[in-house]
Amino acid sequence: MIDLHLLRENPDAFRRSQDARRAPVELVDDVIAADQARREALTAFESLRAEQNAFGKTVAKAPKEEKAALVAQAQELAARVKQAQHAVGEVEEVFTRVAGSLPNLVLDGVPAGGEADFTTLREVGTTPRFDFAPRDHVELGELLDAIDLQRGVKVSGSRFYFLRASAHGSSSRS
Repeated sequence: MIDLHLLRENPDAFRRSQDARRAPVELVDDVIAADQARREALTAFESLRAEQNAFGKTVAKAPKEEKAALVAQAQELAARVKQAQHAVGEVEEVFTRVAGSLPNLVLDGVPAGGEADFTTLREVGTTPRFDFAPRDHVELGELLDAIDLQRGVKVSGSRFYFLRASAHGSSSRS
């Protein structure tokens, strides 16, 4: 999750970052709006809760003949508090979804674009030459039964995997 204080104080940095990623800049404004709605709903809920608590003390101190009317008011206030709490849950859900889609800031100086737009800064050493077709780490991990890529992608999404216990060491797999 991004630093909300930084987002509120410097939304232009996030807009520049989105632009550098060639991603939708409007997402920054969507997150700011969702954060504002969440904060307003939470403030309204907390205010109603404080009012409910104070009113509860009034009901407790009231004479017996006035309690019936005050209890009815307390029930109405409790219903408003419950409704406000539900509203907080709804805006929290929206906020979490929208804010979770905003990536971290791109550092200044990082070239714009995605993986296809990379820039090689330097090469160290010589590129090795093999008398066989080299395999990448994913293929080697699957051949050695060391990673479970399909389950990782299913659980966490693209580019995730699970490590498996070593086939030669202790294993909990049968």
